[in-house]
Amino acid sequence: MRLQWKYSLVINFSVIAILVAFYFFDSIRVRSEMNALHALGAERGAELRKIAENTILNAVVSEIETTKAFDVQRLNQELNALKQEHSDMRDVLNIHVSLSDTRIRSSLLAGEDAVVINLNSADLDQIETKGATIHAVEGQNATAIVIKYIAPLTMPEPVELEPSRFAAYEQILDEGMLPYDKDWYDDVWWKVFTEEVYVPEEPVISEEKGRRWRVTDQEESTLYNLWKQDGTLWIQRWLTGYIQVLFDVPYIDRSIRYSLLMHAILIVIVGALLVILIDLTTNHLIMKPLERMTHIIQSAESGDLSLDQTYSSDEIGRATHNLVKMLWQLRDSHSKRINALGQFAAGVAHEIRNPLNSIGMTAQHLKSVFSQPKVSHDDIEEAKELLDIVDQKIVELKQTSEAFLTLNRPRILNVEAVNLNVLVDQVLSEFTLIAEEAKVQIIRNYDANLPDVPLDAALMRQTLFNFVQNSIQAMPKGGSIYINTLLEQIEQDPEYAVIEIRDTGIGIPEEIQEQIYDAYFTTKDATGGIGLGLAISHQIITAHKGKIEVRSKMGMGTAFKISLPL
Repeated sequence: MRLQWKYSLVINFSVIAILVAFYFFDSIRVRSEMNALHALGAERGAELRKIAENTILNAVVSEIETTKAFDVQRLNQELNALKQEHSDMRDVLNIHVSLSDTRIRSSLLAGEDAVVINLNSADLDQIETKGATIHAVEGQNATAIVIKYIAPLTMPEPVELEPSRFAAYEQILDEGMLPYDKDWYDDVWWKVFTEEVYVPEEPVISEEKGRRWRVTDQEESTLYNLWKQDGTLWIQRWLTGYIQVLFDVPYIDRSIRYSLLMHAILIVIVGALLVILIDLTTNHLIMKPLERMTHIIQSAESGDLSLDQTYSSDEIGRATHNLVKMLWQLRDSHSKRINALGQFAAGVAHEIRNPLNSIGMTAQHLKSVFSQPKVSHDDIEEAKELLDIVDQKIVELKQTSEAFLTLNRPRILNVEAVNLNVLVDQVLSEFTLIAEEAKVQIIRNYDANLPDVPLDAALMRQTLFNFVQNSIQAMPKGGSIYINTLLEQIEQDPEYAVIEIRDTGIGIPEEIQEQIYDAYFTTKDATGGIGLGLAISHQIITAHKGKIEVRSKMGMGTAFKISLPL
């Protein structure tokens, strides 16, 4: 797996796992807090409702019953007195009292901005069925309890009506209609209420299967209760409205602050875990391998390298292993180059030493000849011969220096189209007598359709001469040389003209096959080889942008494959 994907997978999976664990534990904590809050709220709600119904409701009804009216000033005073006298009302923030509808008429705090008690149809139904509604106040840590009050203004009074009128009135009440015509108003309605009552549409509410009726005066907010008992119609006046009590609930604020604090602590813990996790993962996957790579580079600078160490299987581990391997190869190559340079220097010294020795000995002899008192004609002829030797040795030194310089600069090619088969035959013709004396058989196998090859004929002839000569020298007891020419395409590269030279000689040891193209490297010191033949040949082939391959095993011969691009 690539390091970036492995790193991303570990980090992302760990972050997701920590966040899931955080959500799980935090949800358990919140659920537990909510359950406790609900239980506390239910318990507290029962206490608050008890205060609202037993203390505040009784006080409001008692005040209205005493004054026989909705006196706002006296109600405000009574509410303030309740707040000061009753210890169980210490958590009461405000009290609102309405009359008939939800518009606030009286309050514990006179400067309040609220003008109505917010009640929807569902709240009104709940008050009618359950006696109260409880809900939280938005924007405040408060709970509102709304209850309905009904305060009597008069004692029950009988209404004297003729039996026929009573029966007709009873029928009209049962139908939910009011007698608005003058006769009924003067005769029945006025006698029942003894005053003008303004009622809305459908004001009559029938209860107890036609035995009780309720009529509300819309302007005066007076409730009239009528009921029939033993043939007598009774009437009683009431005032009705709603009481809203606002209670402070500090435990909600404390619960919210505690929940926020715990949430912040959990976030800090999760953040710390993520930082530790990312740090450990980065340290394990990236920093330590990079430190190890840095240590290896520092060790390489001091010459201490080892391939015996274990490496991780990720990209950095593989890169570290490849780096160590490359450093080993560089050090090995450097050692080989130093050895090759030593051999090169020894070869150059060997090539220069022999001519210089000859020139020195000749100079000493010439000095002794011309130091005689009388120089004869024979001495002069001998001196000429010695000078010819010096001249020959100077030519040899010049050739050696040119060969040395040639190895260190690119070849200049005189390229022309050459028939490779003919060029190989020309080279082999020079070895006819040598091959017969060495008991070496040369076997040719040419590709007749081989096209002309662009190359420098003279340099390539020298190259082929070196390979054939080396093959003959590698078979001191005789053998065979197989020379093939063919056309070959290597993968996606252009076509190549190929020359294969294979012998049945002694072979080349595997450990020195990489050195055979080094200048002055030779295995033929006993036969006078100087180690420039293959080095020059390799340089010529490279100058033609060609390739050379060698395959050899000890005792089984050697094969050289020369590929020249068309």
